[in-house]
Amino acid sequence: MLLPLSFCRGINSGTNAVFTYLRPYISVNTSPLVMSSQLFSLEGKVVVITGATKGIGEGMASGLAEAGAEIILVHRPSTDPQRVIDKLLGLGAYKVHPLAFDSSNIAGVNQVLSKSLELSSTGTVDVLINNAGIQEKNPPELHSDEQWERVLKVNLESPFKLARSFGKYWLDNGKRGKIINTGSLYSFRGGFNCVSYTASKSAIHAVTQALSNEWSSKGINVNTIIPGYIDTDLTQHIMNNPEKREVFLQRIPMARFGVPDDFKGPIVFLSSAASDYLTGGYIAVDGGFLSL
Repeated sequence: MLLPLSFCRGINSGTNAVFTYLRPYISVNTSPLVMSSQLFSLEGKVVVITGATKGIGEGMASGLAEAGAEIILVHRPSTDPQRVIDKLLGLGAYKVHPLAFDSSNIAGVNQVLSKSLELSSTGTVDVLINNAGIQEKNPPELHSDEQWERVLKVNLESPFKLARSFGKYWLDNGKRGKIINTGSLYSFRGGFNCVSYTASKSAIHAVTQALSNEWSSKGINVNTIIPGYIDTDLTQHIMNNPEKREVFLQRIPMARFGVPDDFKGPIVFLSSAASDYLTGGYIAVDGGFLSL
């Protein structure tokens, strides 16, 4: 950027001259603090998130709440979401609506959109976060058809059909929208004893890229968030084994395991206007693991 000569002379002649030159262009609304606050704000936005009653999903939902979002908390029918609802309201969520849904019930996927629209105080939804997921661990030669089908149904088929449902709604109504799919380090690595999980997480990032190719020019951003090794219920077999714990820590450049709250910032970024030019990509919340 070339600056006018008068501006350069102002710098040379003192600070007051600089501000005299800039004063017509300065507004309190363009200060860095105000601009960044607006850029990352989710006030007035309705976010639908699955799998958010514990672990990484709860961390994500906490970030959404602190950014002022209205949250539709999609949870398993067998789960009581009240503890998380109270927490999110205390953190600043505009409203929190529970919505019971079994991710393995593919026939009920379309009801998530219709019920979300009924619950929304604005009559619309702005963001879909596909975070619900399961894992079945055993050697591939012992991996049953039932295990394969169950994992692929919850981790891949349900998220795709939710994305398709929400995407069609936004396209049909000329609305912008954002979809965030939760991937895994196994989106890029083979892993051990989790062939169906690896297949599902590799595929969900491919779905992210395919949907982005189709929809990004029409106002719909689709991205993947990649968790690393996070201290949750799913990783207690590592956390409670000192030898395993040390092996994994040595492979993480930041030399610590992640915690659910590490997802607050990334999920707010991906859900807000701050990420409007990001689509078809991923953010790895992994302490640098994938850089090795």
